Amino acid sequence: MSFLSRFGGGAAPLPSLSPQRLTIDRFNLGSFEMLIMRLAFAAVAYFAIKWEVGSLHDANPDKLTGIAHWINIDGFQHLEAIGLWKILTVIGLMIYAAGILPALSLFPALFFSIGIGTLANSQGAINHSTQLVSMILLGQFLVYLIPLHFASKLGPMSWIKPSLPVQQRAIYVSLVVFAAAYVVSGWTKLDRSDGEWIERVPMLALQLQKSNWSEYYDTLKPVPATLETVVSLMNEHPTLARIFFGGGLFVELFAFLILIGRRWAFFYGLIIIVMHMSISRLMQLDFWYHILVALIFAVNVPGILKTFRRRNDLGL
Repeated sequence: MSFLSRFGGGAAPLPSLSPQRLTIDRFNLGSFEMLIMRLAFAAVAYFAIKWEVGSLHDANPDKLTGIAHWINIDGFQHLEAIGLWKILTVIGLMIYAAGILPALSLFPALFFSIGIGTLANSQGAINHSTQLVSMILLGQFLVYLIPLHFASKLGPMSWIKPSLPVQQRAIYVSLVVFAAAYVVSGWTKLDRSDGEWIERVPMLALQLQKSNWSEYYDTLKPVPATLETVVSLMNEHPTLARIFFGGGLFVELFAFLILIGRRWAFFYGLIIIVMHMSISRLMQLDFWYHILVALIFAVNVPGILKTFRRRNDLGL
């Protein structure tokens, strides 16, 4: 029995909520701040696509990930006129940022992000740095593809120029995907370690050494002195390492708190950014796209004044 399955039996069904009571209403996102969010995310989505397909090979049958289990994606390594596809993607993202035909305009970015990204991760080594962006693209695409809302009927304009509530839902779904990605990451650590992940933290030192020395032999780039110091400290002070990395685990597990309201999202977004900056500095593991997504959707820079100007009905 897995660690997580012990908590699955006998659970009471969750109460259903009417659309009027969904937590999305607590964010009260305005048109301007969502415009800035879409512009910023459009840029992040474009640069997160792994356009360098020339270095890719056929998917490894023993290392398939995602849709590669059902669809042959080897064709992405032979993309011709890559410049044309880039232009098409940019045009689509610009139209998406303007809030026009978002389902259609997001599709090129979604198609290449998932397709190329899946092929890259089916080579034998998985890179998680851009998966979050792909999942958010998918979440927003589905919202815009089925722009239902309890207060309005579907019509041609629902797809051409979605209403404010639909735009708000797309941003909220982005936050849901963002939070869920961290919670799942935390639960996976616990499940695969049978709940002993924190106890096994000192073993990360060996993994860090392996991964960075492997990179050294591939690129001849010297292993940073900072990393050697961190590995040494983890070996000499295992309890301190457990406290540090255990804190990161709890940040992941409680990421759902972002969904409580704007202020919770703001402060928790900052915590996640600090966590990733610390990991980047100490372990040479960069998750810049995660940092940017946290800055765009959780911290919500253009909406900071609105976040702290007044309290909403729930004081959140």
